[in-house]
Amino acid sequence: MLSILKRAFLFIIILAGALSVHGQWITSSNLPIVIITTDLIPGTNNHYSIQDEPKVPATMKILYVNDSTVNYLSNQNDSAFLNYDGRIGIELRGSTSQGHNKKPYGFETRMDDDVTNRNVSLLGMPAENDWVLTPMNDEPSFVRDCLSYGLAAAMGRYAPRTHYCEVIVNGDYRGLYFLTEKVKIDSKRVDIVSMDSTDNSFPAVSGGFIIKADKLTGGDVPAWTTPAYDYWEEVSYIYHNPKPEEITAAQGMYIQQYFDTIAQLVAANNDDAGSGFPAFLDIASFIDYMIMGEMSSNVDIYQKSTFFHKDRCGKLRAGPVWDFNLAYGYDFGSVGRSGYNVLQFDNEDNTGSDFWHQLYENEQYRCYLFNRWKSLTAEDGPLYLYHVYDLIDSLSGIISEAMPRERSRWGRSYDYNNHIATMKTWLANRYAWLDNEFSQVLNCPERAIMPLVISKINYHPPIMQGHASDELEFIGITNNGEDTLDISGVYFRELGLTYQFPAGSFINPHQEIFIASDPDAFLQCYHKNAYGKFHRHLDNKSEALVLADAWGNIIDEVTYADTLPWPTSADGFGDFLILTDLNYDNSLGESWMAADEFVGINGYGETSFLQVIPNPTTGLVRVLTDMPIRDITVTDISGRVLLTQTSWDYDQELNLSRFPAGVYFLKVVTAEHETRIEKIIKR
Repeated sequence: MLSILKRAFLFIIILAGALSVHGQWITSSNLPIVIITTDLIPGTNNHYSIQDEPKVPATMKILYVNDSTVNYLSNQNDSAFLNYDGRIGIELRGSTSQGHNKKPYGFETRMDDDVTNRNVSLLGMPAENDWVLTPMNDEPSFVRDCLSYGLAAAMGRYAPRTHYCEVIVNGDYRGLYFLTEKVKIDSKRVDIVSMDSTDNSFPAVSGGFIIKADKLTGGDVPAWTTPAYDYWEEVSYIYHNPKPEEITAAQGMYIQQYFDTIAQLVAANNDDAGSGFPAFLDIASFIDYMIMGEMSSNVDIYQKSTFFHKDRCGKLRAGPVWDFNLAYGYDFGSVGRSGYNVLQFDNEDNTGSDFWHQLYENEQYRCYLFNRWKSLTAEDGPLYLYHVYDLIDSLSGIISEAMPRERSRWGRSYDYNNHIATMKTWLANRYAWLDNEFSQVLNCPERAIMPLVISKINYHPPIMQGHASDELEFIGITNNGEDTLDISGVYFRELGLTYQFPAGSFINPHQEIFIASDPDAFLQCYHKNAYGKFHRHLDNKSEALVLADAWGNIIDEVTYADTLPWPTSADGFGDFLILTDLNYDNSLGESWMAADEFVGINGYGETSFLQVIPNPTTGLVRVLTDMPIRDITVTDISGRVLLTQTSWDYDQELNLSRFPAGVYFLKVVTAEHETRIEKIIKR
C-alpha cells in the first residue's frame, strides 16, 4: 500500500499532467473556465473526438461565480463554484475556421437522457439550449466580435450576448474563447413567431423565419442564389430557421418571392410608403446594419454570415450582426479589403446582392443613413469614437490575464498592444472618411412627424363573452392634429407586435381608430369596429409600443407596465388604459387612467379625468380628478350603498379597510355636475 506521502505526490503528478498542456499551465483565471469532457467510446478508453456533425455526448462544467471572483480549477467538483454542471451535445461549427488547430464549437445543453434539450442560463445570459464557443482565429485583437455585438446592442438591436472564457477539452487547454448565443428564433434572441410544417397559407406562411447569405459548407444547398453587385461570386441564400429540411415548398416559395419583390422595388427606386420597398423592408434595421458593417469595414457583412429575419405579417429586417473577425482594418494580416476608405457594398469584393448598393443610391434612404450616423456618433451616442476606444480598452483589460496563456498555447508572437493602437488609429481615419462620404448627401429636409398618439391600450383583458384574453386586446390611435393624415405604411417598429397600415389608409382630424387582436371579438364585446387586425399579442406585464412611419421614424412610443404609477386595474381586472389628455406625455404612467368603457378623450385633449390609486387596493385609495369633487358614493355589486363622502377638493382619500375583498363601484359627482363611475377591486 502506498504511503500517504506517495499517494499525495502521485496525485500532484496526475493533476499536473491533466493541467499542463504543451508547457502551459492553467490553475485559475479571472474568466470563467469551461471544462468539456466527451464520453468514452463504448468498449474503449478513448474519448469521442468532436466532429462537424453529428454532435457527440459530453459533460460540461463552467467554473464561474461572478465577474469579481477568481475561478480555480481545484473547485471544479464543488457545486458552489459551478455555473453549469451537466450534459451537452457538442460539434465543430463554422467553415474556414474549422481548418485551424484551435476549433470553434457549437453545443446544446441537454438533460441527463442526452436527448432532451435543457434551457439554462449560462454566465448570466437568458436561458436557452443552443450555444457557441468562438475561438477568435484570424482575429489578433480578440475584441472585434464582442465589441461589435455590444455596439449593435447599444444601438437598440438584438445582437448575440457574449462572455469571455478559457476552455479545456478532454484535458487539453484550448485557450481563450468567448461563449455566445447561437442566432435562432427565441423570445430572448430573435423574437419572432416560429413557423411549423402546417403554416402554408397566408398569414401563417408569412413568417417568422431567419435566412442568411453565406458560404456553402458541410453539404449546404442554397435555397436560391443571386448575382452580387460588381463581383464575380454569386450570393447564396440559406434557410436558417426553420432548417432547410423543415421548410415546406409553400414556405420556400413565399420567402424567395418576398426577396424577389424587394429586389424589383429597390431596383425600380420605388420608395412609396404604402407600396414601395419601405412597405416590405424595415428600413431602420437595414440602416443600422449597414452602419455597423461600414463603421467596421467588415469584409463579409453583406455576403457571408449575413442574417435577415421576418416576423409573421411583418417587414424583412436585417440582422442580427455576426462575425467581425475581418474588420476594423484587419484582413488576414493586411489592410486589404478592410480599408478605411472603401464602402463594402461597392468595393468589387463580397458586395452582396444588388439591393444593398441600390438602397444607398436612393436619396431618402441615404438621407436617413446620414442622419442616423450623425446621431450615433455624436458625443452622447453609442458609436461616439472615444466611447468605442473605451470599450476596446475595457475588453482588452478583461482578457489581459488570459492572453499570455493564449499566446503561449498557440504561438502568437505579434505585439498585441501595438495592434490595439493601430486599430484605434484606423478607427479615427475611418470615422473621418465616413463623415466626409456621408456629408456629401444633400437635400435632407427634416421630416414632419405625424401627430398620431397612442391613446388606449388593452393589454390584459379578462375572459369575456366566451373570448380568450388574448383575443380582446386592442390599441387606440388618435390623430391629434387638424389635418387628415395619410398613414399608409405606418407600423409598429418593435418585435413582439406586428401591424402595418396598408396603402390607402387615412385618419381624420381628432379621429381615434383601433387595431385589435380579433376584430370580431372586439366588435362583439366593445361594440366598435376595428380598423385592422394585429398579429402576436401584447405582453401582460410590459411592452414597448413604438409607432413609426414607413421609413422607421418614430411617431410615438409607450412602454406600459402593470405596476404603479400605471393604473393596475388594467392588469386583468376588466379595465383598459386610457390616456387622460392627448397632450400629456403618454410615456408616463401618471398620464393614464383605467376604465372599462370608452370614455374621455375628445380631439382637443380634454377629458373628465378620474383616477383611483392604488387599484386593486388593500384598503386606502386616493381619488384624483381634474375638477372639484362634490359627492362620492361607494356601492357593492348589488348596488347597496356602503359609503358616502362630500368634499370640494380634487384629491380625496377613501378607507375601504372594513369591507371584505371584492369588487366595488365608485360614483363621483364633480362640481360641474359631471358623473363618473370607477370600478375598485379590493384584495
